[in-house]
Amino acid sequence: MELLDARIERILRAAGRAPSVHNTQPWQVRVHGNRVVVRADPSRQLRHSDPQGREMLISCGAFVLNARLAARRESLLPVVTVLPDPDDHLLVAEIGLRPGPGPDIDELELAVAITRRVTTRSPFDDQPLDADVLQAIQIAAHDEGAVLRLIQPSEPARDQVMSLVRRAEALAAEDPAARGEEKAWTAVAPDRPDGIPQEMLGPWTFDDRSPVRRFLASAGNAQFEQRSTMAVLLTAGDTPRDWIAAGQALERLLLVATTYFVRASFATTVLENPTTRHDLRQALSLDAPPQMLMRLGYGTTPRRTLRRTVEDSVAPDA
Repeated sequence: MELLDARIERILRAAGRAPSVHNTQPWQVRVHGNRVVVRADPSRQLRHSDPQGREMLISCGAFVLNARLAARRESLLPVVTVLPDPDDHLLVAEIGLRPGPGPDIDELELAVAITRRVTTRSPFDDQPLDADVLQAIQIAAHDEGAVLRLIQPSEPARDQVMSLVRRAEALAAEDPAARGEEKAWTAVAPDRPDGIPQEMLGPWTFDDRSPVRRFLASAGNAQFEQRSTMAVLLTAGDTPRDWIAAGQALERLLLVATTYFVRASFATTVLENPTTRHDLRQALSLDAPPQMLMRLGYGTTPRRTLRRTVEDSVAPDA
C-alpha cells in the first residue's frame, strides 16, 4: 500500500500540471484506497466569464487525461467513469487504478511530455505547422471524441475570426466585473501557486491578424507571426460531459504537439461571450460547438506557471 500511495501521489502531481483557464486549477480530489475522485472546485470558477462552468470542466477534463497517462507510466490501468452521479455535476470523474502492464512507447512519451508542455503568450516562428504534425494532433483530438478544425493563414474566414476575438476582448475590457475577475487571477505574485504572474502574461500586439489575448496587465508590445496555425476544438454537444471530453482532447493534442516541440496559445474571451461564440461558429460554418480557440507554432520554451501542491488539491475525507 505504501508503494501504491507513492504512485498515486506522483499521478496527482502530474495531473496537476494540466492547463486551466487563468491557471485557476479548479479541481479537488479525494483518494479512497486505489480510487481517485475528481471534483470541480467552484471556489476557483470564473463566475462572471464562465457562469456555466464550461471552462472549469474543460480544465478538469485536462486533469483527468493527465491522471490517465500518469497512471500508465506507473504500470496501472485507469478505469474512468465520467460524471458518475447525474445529480452532482461537480463530481467530474472517478478513476479506479488497477495493476496493469508497463506503458507502451506512445504512452510513456505522452506521460513524459506532461512536464514539458507549456502555454506561451509570446510570438512563434512565422511558419505554419508541418503536415505530419497537423495530422498527429488532429488524430489526438479524435481519439478523445473531439474534432480539431484547422484555420489556415490563407483562409478568408481567418480575418473574421480575428475581428471577433478583438470584439470580445473590447467588450470584456469595458465590463467592470470582467476586469475585476481578470485582475484577481493575473499579474499575481511570482511565488503564488496559481494565477499568471505579470512577466508571463506576454506582450501586447496591435496587429489584428494575431490571435493573442490582450491582458490588461500585459507590458510592452511585440511583432507576432502572421502564418502560425490556428485551430478550434469542437465537440458533438455542449453539455458538461462534452466539456470534460473537450478537456481530455485538448490535453492529449497539446501533449502530442509537445512531442513535436510545438507550443500553444489560447484565445478564450471570444468563446466566453455567447454572442461572439455564436458568431465564430457562423463565420467558420461549424456544425458543432466550439470549445477552445488556439494558435499553434514553433518557438522558444517559456517559463512554466507554478502549481499547487498535491496536499493542497486533496480534500480531507468527510
